[in-house]
Amino acid sequence: MRQNLSDFDHRGQLAAVIGAGPAGLYAAQYLARQGVQVVLFNRDIKPGGLAEYGIFPDKHKMRRGLHTQFQRILEMPEVHYVGNVVIGQNGDIKLDQLRQAGFQALVITTGAQQQNWLGLPGEDLAGVYPANKIVYHYNRLPGYGDWQPEFGKNIAVIGAGNVMLDIVHYLKKQNQPRTVTAYARRGPTEVKFDRETLAPVAHCLDLPEIRIAVDEALEAVNGVGKDVDAFYSLLDQAQQKAGGCEGGLHFRIRFLCSPRRLIGDANGRVKAVVFEKNRLVRDGDRISALGTGEVETLPADTVIYSIGSRVDDGFGLPVGHGNYLTTPEPRFPIDGISYEVYNPELCARCEDIFVGGWARLASEGIVGLARKDAERCARAVLAYLETLPLQMGLDAGEAIKRLPPVDKKLIVLDDLRKLEEVEQRIAVEKGLPEYKFGSWEEMLEAIKET
Repeated sequence: MRQNLSDFDHRGQLAAVIGAGPAGLYAAQYLARQGVQVVLFNRDIKPGGLAEYGIFPDKHKMRRGLHTQFQRILEMPEVHYVGNVVIGQNGDIKLDQLRQAGFQALVITTGAQQQNWLGLPGEDLAGVYPANKIVYHYNRLPGYGDWQPEFGKNIAVIGAGNVMLDIVHYLKKQNQPRTVTAYARRGPTEVKFDRETLAPVAHCLDLPEIRIAVDEALEAVNGVGKDVDAFYSLLDQAQQKAGGCEGGLHFRIRFLCSPRRLIGDANGRVKAVVFEKNRLVRDGDRISALGTGEVETLPADTVIYSIGSRVDDGFGLPVGHGNYLTTPEPRFPIDGISYEVYNPELCARCEDIFVGGWARLASEGIVGLARKDAERCARAVLAYLETLPLQMGLDAGEAIKRLPPVDKKLIVLDDLRKLEEVEQRIAVEKGLPEYKFGSWEEMLEAIKET
């Protein structure tokens, strides 16, 4: 295998990248820079994935920066965008049909689209929501923009990451008196949020209650050799950048708590959560939480699960631990990581299928880490392509024509330009930083009219 990619001419080679979120876009860019023709297939009309429908709306600078980067990638002559099409076992086009059309490598970057659940009694009660549904709602993902969650006055969020904070931020902007408590299964030194995401809600922190919660966890934290000073420093730094806390929102955090059961009222709505108290154990650098058997029932009229996501089981690839499985013995490891799909039921090594980003490791990191993983995945794909006989003259446009017909409009780059023009015009007319259509039908109609 060549270590220097520059000594191999990848022009005329053809790859399909399935999923046009950050991982898919950055993988496409890396392959295109080496001369590979890339067709970027996307389930949605717009590219961007969680960068389009997962970043909090107020983060205008981040959103604009990513949008600019993605536009440059889509404008590359080697990259061809096809949106509004579902690839996979139950989709409009199957993986075998991509192969038959001439694609030599298939790169799966579909992300982790399914919400994790814990399988607890009571998860089907009214007032229990997955975090991603709320995130899609306030980001106006078609099908979710008009949905209205019914929040109570005492909200429990299961999880202690940045998505949890974005949901608290959303609740703060509603200007209604509420108590929101985030429950973390481990201690204050293992929270997964950062200062920038905490800052917008830092002045809503109920610091006296949080100090009590930290004190309750202190013995367990000290027992694994951790120090809570860094946690308090994180809170202090965030508060220095914080704005006010309108509407009377009280934000609390409890530690060493794992939910075990949700309790409903006579009307079928959640009214309380039974938590098991945890202890901490150290295994090398890893801190884990183990149940103590001691339980506590705490009131909550709304429960939001913010515990990460998993890949789509129906795509057609084997799944393990919420990710698509990769072979433990890759031919083209990159930095010791396998990006090659492993399917023991169908093939020992599905040599032309690669997975990257959250499809490989669900809910791991943010855009920067997704880019790094996608580029490593692209390096593995390039190494694989070097092993194939040269087939000069493969054309992306011709490969697209060979695909089976799809009974709906496929979106190409020119359509995206039209849609963006309409949404920008409406945003200016309404005096908004940005405007998004709330349904696929509205998008398609805007493209058609333009």
